[in-house]
Amino acid sequence: MGHWRHQVSIGIDDLLEDSRTTVNEKGRILAERLNREACFRSFMHVDRFRSAQDAEELDEVLEQMYDYADRQRIWIRKNAS
Repeated sequence: MGHWRHQVSIGIDDLLEDSRTTVNEKGRILAERLNREACFRSFMHVDRFRSAQDAEELDEVLEQMYDYADRQRIWIRKNAS
């Protein structure tokens, strides 16, 4: 693990693996969790989580989120602590 400026726990793995939750609900929940994290306030694509209609769209926004986190040196923990 490198030198990270921030660490966040947004419970992403548990949420994405939950087969009872729709893609739209997952996107909405992720957007809400990211909005609570000050280090994600400048992430321009949070609202795209809310509008994701299928797994492919959600994956695209997740990729953008991870790219942003890498640039900003944010470590995203897989499960909520």
